[in-house]
Amino acid sequence: MRTPICEICLKSGILCPGCQEKLTEGKITQLDVDISILLYNIVNQYNIPKDFQFVKAHDIDDIVILVVGRNDVGNVVGRGGKILKIVQKELHKKIRVVQDTQDVREIAEDLLYPARIVGVNIIYLPEGETKRIRISPEDANRLPMTVEKAKDIINTLTGEEINITVD
Repeated sequence: MRTPICEICLKSGILCPGCQEKLTEGKITQLDVDISILLYNIVNQYNIPKDFQFVKAHDIDDIVILVVGRNDVGNVVGRGGKILKIVQKELHKKIRVVQDTQDVREIAEDLLYPARIVGVNIIYLPEGETKRIRISPEDANRLPMTVEKAKDIINTLTGEEINITVD
């Protein structure tokens, strides 16, 4: 298991000087530290495979977004959602898990699951380009959050201006 803090800090729950410096400089947040320790305790307590990477956490309104390594979403969610349920219970917030990527489509697919993405288009405007994520009307009621909240989260994660439409 790879996290923003070292294994010694994970085991002890106390930050070493190197990890404390990362926290002080703002390279990691207290939420990153808390979730790293929580995930470490969960995988050890329940004997869950540790073959995943936790990169970063974002607390946006009432949702915590866990950014994990490429192709690690399933490992962090756990069989039957076991790990995710424990983390949600501990944090008392909704949790969504997304891959560490800058690909808007992959982030949107992870974030908006079980709704399906119909397409991602680049729209060229005089003031610059923007991306539009299209969701089919049949899947509109399957969205796990509002369209505006999803738009804000994707904008935060990618740093790009996007729009989400249901059509």
